[in-house]
Amino acid sequence: MKKSILKKQLDGLNNQNHSRFHMPGHKGRGEDFNIFNYDITEIPGADNLHDAQGIIAQVQQKLAAIYGSDEAAMLVNGTTTGIHSAILGACCPGDKLIIPTNCHRSVFGALALGRIEGVFITPEFDKLMGFAREITLASVKEAIIRYPDSIGMVLTNPTYYGTTSDVKAIAGFLHRQRKFLIVDEAHGAHLHFNDALPLDAMAAGADISIQSTHKILGSLTQSSLIHFQGSRINRQRVKSFLALLQSSSPSYPLMISVEEAVDSAYEKGSGVFKMIIDAHQNFCDKQGSNVPITLYADDASSTGYDRSKWLFHTQGIAGDQVEELLSKTHGIQCEMSGNNHVLAMTGMGTTAADINALILGIADLNKKIMSDGFSGKATVQDKHRTETVLFKDSIKTEMPLWQALYSNEKESIPLAEAVNRLAGDFIIPYPPGIPVLLPGSRISQKIIDGLNQLIDNSVAVVGIHENRELLLLKEEGARNEA
Repeated sequence: MKKSILKKQLDGLNNQNHSRFHMPGHKGRGEDFNIFNYDITEIPGADNLHDAQGIIAQVQQKLAAIYGSDEAAMLVNGTTTGIHSAILGACCPGDKLIIPTNCHRSVFGALALGRIEGVFITPEFDKLMGFAREITLASVKEAIIRYPDSIGMVLTNPTYYGTTSDVKAIAGFLHRQRKFLIVDEAHGAHLHFNDALPLDAMAAGADISIQSTHKILGSLTQSSLIHFQGSRINRQRVKSFLALLQSSSPSYPLMISVEEAVDSAYEKGSGVFKMIIDAHQNFCDKQGSNVPITLYADDASSTGYDRSKWLFHTQGIAGDQVEELLSKTHGIQCEMSGNNHVLAMTGMGTTAADINALILGIADLNKKIMSDGFSGKATVQDKHRTETVLFKDSIKTEMPLWQALYSNEKESIPLAEAVNRLAGDFIIPYPPGIPVLLPGSRISQKIIDGLNQLIDNSVAVVGIHENRELLLLKEEGARNEA
């Protein structure tokens, strides 16, 4: 049989034999098994994910015991569906929910689906790197003063870049106010397995956490876990939404991969992450301060940095060019790059040889840039703070999110002509998947300039279409104002 187009393309990528410093966490080294042999339906003896009473219930009880949660459920539609279900199950239409502006698009999607009002708080920002860091307890307290009728909060921890908030302090404060905490822990399924990593959400007292077991652990992409703790959120309501929003034909291969990934992390994770953390610390200790590419560690954080993320700061050379050079000259494929940074993600499949290759690759690039000079595309440190501008300033809406999203009164307009207009759709750079504009957000020239910069630097921006057009709401007397 002729090989499929997609399979042929992926085989070509695999044949490059690159060291994988991107998701998923298995790095292509998971246990081989005949996937078709396990691709079955809910026959007798196989249980049913949406009404687990047999073998799936046993697996989920084991997973909860490993993580220390009261209850756990496997997800086959990703952490996105877990976040949707958690928020929809915890809230009713019209409820107010505290939302950091650096939350994933799935959080904002849940607000629209549930007609829930998001009240937004701003994270701290890293002035050197230009991205969102932690949410402070002080900002949460201020939000409660401004919105005493809010019923809870959603928090992303750790962030895509590995920074963390004081989840324990935030959870404790919210609980004293009789409010709940849902943690988007998509990038934190591994935290539980090494004490040198930041505290995981269940240990910190969150009511619900949702984890992508594929990002850093070893399950298949699209598989995740949701954990429950305490009684502040009605679990049955959340489960009802899980059954409503997830596939009615859940994938057994995905569920198998979740169980095996967590089992593997339980048995070997402490050692794997010790190797990664020690290498990260050693690199930081030995790196010079005057080299073009340095490893970020967020040493000022009181809650710790997730050292499974190898985030490099670049000076004098653009991050996307470093990513390209690592790929072409050293066989290293990173997760993403920005104007002044490159992110290399490790995981359960990462080996000491992979880490050594990354270290040697960075050292070689530093040497070449410093000794031979470099004529490539340089970063403009003072001018370009794209992520700071976009993620910090733009998440404001002038009408309910759901109303703007569902409106039929929209038109496609070039980005350059969108000044002072209302966005008609989500505008989301990938990665990291954090919206910079919501339906109903007023578009400023600063936002347009930032989006153009991202596109010029080959960042994929969902919601910006051919010829840099985007959907805008039709407004009576709509006009452009500089």
